[in-house]
Amino acid sequence: MLRIGVVSDSHRRFAYVPDMREKCGRLDWLLHAGDHLSDAPRIAADLGVDPSRVRAVAGNCDFPEMEPDELLLELEQVRILMVHGHRYGVKSGPQRVLYRAQEAGARVAIFGHSHVSFLEEVGGVLLLNPGSLSLPRRPGDLPSCAVLELAGGEVRARLQILGEDSI
Repeated sequence: MLRIGVVSDSHRRFAYVPDMREKCGRLDWLLHAGDHLSDAPRIAADLGVDPSRVRAVAGNCDFPEMEPDELLLELEQVRILMVHGHRYGVKSGPQRVLYRAQEAGARVAIFGHSHVSFLEEVGGVLLLNPGSLSLPRRPGDLPSCAVLELAGGEVRARLQILGEDSI
């Protein structure tokens, strides 16, 4: 089974990465859905993820590093679309990301931007927003990430709240 850590919106803040390492366990890959994609190598190193297994997309705060703003990956026979979400209006809902994922033949669509975690399967596509690793949007929310597990074409995912002792 391939275990993938998924983060977004880290904004150069790393305080919750040790908690992520503790709560998520061993990770084979790290995917960063933008807003400070340059944080991805440091987060991966802290999590013990090989640098060759790190992928990131640019978000609206990633100036001047605005490439790539979309990635299509194929891991364990599963096609994954990854975008930040600002170009798809995700603060109003994930519909446009869903349509793009269906168009691309993706089984999983990863996005960020809203700083609000989201996990739902719609029309055969698993929509996954890990929330923000550093700056949750809603009052009372805590930083979060996600773990995506892939095996032989099968997909499982869970959101992980950080900064809280009992989950």
